[in-house]
Amino acid sequence: MIVTKMMIGKKGSYKNVTNLVQKTTITGRRGDAPRTLSATLVDSGLFPRANIANSGEGEQVFFYYNKKEIFRGLLMTDSRSNKRILTIKAYDNCIYLCNNKGNFSFKNQTATEIFKYCLNKLGLPLGEAVNTGHVIGELIKKNTTYWDVIQDALSQTYYTTGVRYYVSSEKGKIYLRKRQEQKSMPILSLKSNIQTYSMSRSIYKTRTRLTLTTSKNVKKGSFINSALEAKIGEFADIQSVDEDITQTELNLKINTFKAETSLVDQELSVTALGDMRCISGKCAYVDISAIGAKRIMYIEEDTHTFGDGYHKMDLKLSYEKTK
Repeated sequence: MIVTKMMIGKKGSYKNVTNLVQKTTITGRRGDAPRTLSATLVDSGLFPRANIANSGEGEQVFFYYNKKEIFRGLLMTDSRSNKRILTIKAYDNCIYLCNNKGNFSFKNQTATEIFKYCLNKLGLPLGEAVNTGHVIGELIKKNTTYWDVIQDALSQTYYTTGVRYYVSSEKGKIYLRKRQEQKSMPILSLKSNIQTYSMSRSIYKTRTRLTLTTSKNVKKGSFINSALEAKIGEFADIQSVDEDITQTELNLKINTFKAETSLVDQELSVTALGDMRCISGKCAYVDISAIGAKRIMYIEEDTHTFGDGYHKMDLKLSYEKTK
C-alpha cells in the first residue's frame, strides 16, 4: 500500500496538508539542479487559502513516501485560482547553487575541492564528497553560477578519467558521489513493472571526424572514428582552438568529441510502476528482449508521480557503458 505525507512550514512549525493533496510530481535530471516537487492541492476549508503556503516566507516542503523522506526543499512558487485549487513548486537546496553567481579562479584543484569551496561559500551543509582525484590545472569563470562551476569541473574530470560524478541533495545535505553500479539495483521488465517503452536511435548529429585548427588555419589535432565511418560514411566537424592551446586541452576536446558526438545516439524511455530507487544518477537493470535490451543502464532523467493510491514513474535511460 502506498502512503504519502506532505508537510509545509518553517522553523519547526509545519502543517500536515496531506489530505488536501491531489497530485504530486518529483522530477530530476542528470546534470541539472535541483530536484523539484510540484503539487496540486484542493482548498477544502481546513486551512484558509492564504495560510496553506506562502513562497515569500522561506517555507519548506517535506514529502514522505511510506514514512521515508524523499524530498525536502524550498517553496518557491504558489498560485491560486477561482477553482479553489492551489499549486505549489519547491526546489531542493541545490537551488542556491543555481541562483547565486560569482567570479571564480581555481588553480591545481580537484573537482572535490571546488565542490566543497562552493558549498562553504554559500553556507550549504555538506553531506559527503568522494575524491575525484584528477587535478584541474586552471578553471576561471566570471559572472557564472556556482552550479556551472561545479559542472565544468566534473565535466573536465570525466573527459580526462572517463568517470562520471553527480551532485544530489538528501535531507538537506548536499553530496558529491561517483556514478557507479549499485550492489542492489531495481529491475525494469515488461514481465513485472514496465507499462510502456520507446527506444530511438539517430545518427543525425553524429560526426566521424574532428579537426582542430587555429584562426590562422594551423592544424593542432584531429581524430577519426574509422570503425563507425566504415559503416555510415564520413561526417566531418572542424572546431577552432586558441594558438596557445595545451596538449591536455586538446586531449580534452577530442575526448569530449568521442563521448558526445562520435557515436550513435540512443535513448530509452519507459513508464513503469514507481520505485524510488530509480532516480537520476543511479542505474537499473533493463530487460526488454524485443529491442535487445538486457543490460545495466544509467538513469538520465526521472519523474515520479503520486496520486490517489498510485505511484508511477517516467524514466529516460542511457546506453552509456558502465564503468
